[in-house]
Amino acid sequence: MKLLKLTISKVDAPVFDGDVVSVTVPGTEGEMTILADHTALISVLKAGVITVVSEGGKKESYDSVGGTLEISNNHATVLI
Repeated sequence: MKLLKLTISKVDAPVFDGDVVSVTVPGTEGEMTILADHTALISVLKAGVITVVSEGGKKESYDSVGGTLEISNNHATVLI
């Protein structure tokens, strides 16, 4: 299974950094699920929950007060 590199950071500290199967984020137009090899994208995020699915199906959730998502070269960066 192909994985996506994911970094989630707050202004003052990293929150998550690793390879994942998918990440679901609260976009301003609705939830978006990002998988490996997603096309390049920059998007604004609203308040909500970020759900990360790691290899093996383990799910982790992080609260978000809003932020941005950038995807490039199979690397997703979420700034919250």
